[in-house]
Amino acid sequence: MSQTLVIFAALAMTLACFSCMRSFMAASRAEDYGRAIWYKGAASLCFVFLGLTASLRCSDGAYAWKLVPGLFLGLVGDELLALRFLRPDRHDAWFSAGAFAFALGHGLYTWAAFQRGGPMLDTALLLFILLLGLSGVYAGVKGSHRGPQRLSAAVYIALVCFMAASACAAAVKAPGASTLLMALGAVGFVLSDNVLCAYCFGEDRRFGLNWLIHISYYGAQLCIAWSIFFA
Repeated sequence: MSQTLVIFAALAMTLACFSCMRSFMAASRAEDYGRAIWYKGAASLCFVFLGLTASLRCSDGAYAWKLVPGLFLGLVGDELLALRFLRPDRHDAWFSAGAFAFALGHGLYTWAAFQRGGPMLDTALLLFILLLGLSGVYAGVKGSHRGPQRLSAAVYIALVCFMAASACAAAVKAPGASTLLMALGAVGFVLSDNVLCAYCFGEDRRFGLNWLIHISYYGAQLCIAWSIFFA
């Protein structure tokens, strides 16, 4: 596949991801959850295929094949989270299963970040403390620390913060387009998941927050997928 065709396909999948996300949000607002789950899956397939396409041009196969399964786990997590609206009687079970799939993906992203950044644990830990502290302040302001799943939510947010700290540390230790995109995506995850916890467990249920959750989330996954091109 030629370089031009690969780039064209990547750009098309990026645009398609946001288009499907917009359709998903419209279906969610209309509470048409059956249609929403299909649009959400389609949006997630776009960033998975983007990662696969990028891996064709990636010179660091070990990096690519940590991120691509991570992207796929994001697709799985998306669909599991969406199922909680179709089966509200199993809401907490679907939510926990989705969070577990994302946690596995974050583990792969962290592994990839350390591969790119080399010895950087001290920097990653400092950034982790900063991100976790900011997340704690936000949870306190929004009241999302008082929900019934507050302990599991706190553990999950800590994992996301460590993944983001690792990606940012890699961008500091080994600066370049790949590590910068990975860091941007990782920080997008911190934003998305903190707002998601506030939206689900806190008191602010404005639908505009749902837009922020999904724009930052899909932007995060797309940045991570695009980082493969430059690795």
